[in-house]
Amino acid sequence: MVQKKINMLIAISAIASGIVLIWVSAEKLEKYSVLAAKKFGLSPFFIGSTVIAFGTSAPEMLTTFFVSLESQGSMVIGNVIGSNVANLSLVFGSMLLVISLKKLSMQQSKDIYKNLIILLISSGLVWIIIATDPFNITSSLILLASLFLVIMFWYKNSAVEIDSEENDPEESHTSLKLILSLGFLVFAAWLITFGANQILDNFNLGQLFIGYTVLAIGTSLPEIAASVSLALKGRYETVSGTLIGSNIFNGLCVLAIPGLLSSPEMYLGWNYSSWSPLLLILFIVTLIFSAFIFSSTKKEKKVSLVISIFFLSSYFISLYFAY
Repeated sequence: MVQKKINMLIAISAIASGIVLIWVSAEKLEKYSVLAAKKFGLSPFFIGSTVIAFGTSAPEMLTTFFVSLESQGSMVIGNVIGSNVANLSLVFGSMLLVISLKKLSMQQSKDIYKNLIILLISSGLVWIIIATDPFNITSSLILLASLFLVIMFWYKNSAVEIDSEENDPEESHTSLKLILSLGFLVFAAWLITFGANQILDNFNLGQLFIGYTVLAIGTSLPEIAASVSLALKGRYETVSGTLIGSNIFNGLCVLAIPGLLSSPEMYLGWNYSSWSPLLLILFIVTLIFSAFIFSSTKKEKKVSLVISIFFLSSYFISLYFAY
């Protein structure tokens, strides 16, 4: 009994420390990523969709790697789908809530059209891979090759004119500071995931539910922190880039990990029919997200409290199917 209380205290401490560290590191990540964009002449969207998205997807990659080593296939799929649904519902919903409460409006650049198409295509590919064989080396290679092509497309379409103004003192050692921010963000997410798993060890919950809730929410906190921080400063285009990039990384990179470490035990407990309702929810939320972003390219769009609540509630509705 005493040991159980000690374990619980350690878990709560880890979660609390992780939350504090995530908010601090997400703020620094946002700051130095924008400076990096200016320094290297890259667009804010490219930085958001690659550097920030890769950094905030790193917790998913790490947890998926360790879960794959334990051959817990269902938990891996739960992490990927749950994280992507959380990104577009909890993260995007949080941003919309900030905008609606501040009675602001948002507008996106028309350049985002192509990236929305990439998001929809990658989401469809992820669905096909999960429906066929998500733990196969061939599936992993297809996903990684697709990710490489997407990153090359982003890079070739990211160049912007470099500002000739005097260098800001904050720009010194930008790359090092950016890497350190990513490192602390990853460690913070690990703390939260570790603490949450310690608590859940006391409950006999299945791999599916644990992956979809604890791992997904714990590893999506970096996206929530970074996106709210960016939204408060009016950098909505960078938020969109972060969300689009993060979901693409989750689907094309994180989902590729179990296939690279595939073992027969990975298939134990795996059943596609259990996941099809959640995949349908993910695709519907992705479609609505894309339609909303697309409409905001036409003109400045007022954000209502209703639409923000819709996105926020969609994740909690999906929990019914996960449980």
